Amino acid sequence: MAELASHAGKVILLNLPIGQLFFEIAPEGSLLALTHADTPSLELEISSEALSALAGSPGNLREQAMKSVKITGDADLAQLLGRLAGQIRWEYEEDLAHFIGDAPANFAVSQGKKFISAGKSAATDLLENVIEYVSEERKVLLNKRDFLIRKNELSVLRDAVDRLDKRIQLLERKG
Repeated sequence: MAELASHAGKVILLNLPIGQLFFEIAPEGSLLALTHADTPSLELEISSEALSALAGSPGNLREQAMKSVKITGDADLAQLLGRLAGQIRWEYEEDLAHFIGDAPANFAVSQGKKFISAGKSAATDLLENVIEYVSEERKVLLNKRDFLIRKNELSVLRDAVDRLDKRIQLLERKG
């Protein structure tokens, strides 16, 4: 909060596909919602195309989100907000506990984590099976074992060709 306090009075416009949100930085560093503002110090725009691309893109969600925001205005404030956003950690179990209680929230979160883990495991297994099918069954790609064998054979052949080339050069000099 103290870091934001140095930007007190500045207005941030968050331009979303569903509308605009205005925030003013208060002297203590908190954000105050405004109904509108004439000249924002910083404008953060997220287009519907960027949101669609964000949903379909691979990789770290936080990094993809940062790339999909168009920033206009105060660069120092934008950099500070980006750094502070990177430090945010949502305590979803605690927030859920306010609605359904501690034990059910703990159970729901642990089951959710198991579900996500199972999904990741299934995706990894599927990828490994596809790789095995493409390399072993269809022989479209070389598997690692065959690649290393071919690489070794190529090294042996290259050495033999080099020895033969040296021998030819030696015979040409003699004769």
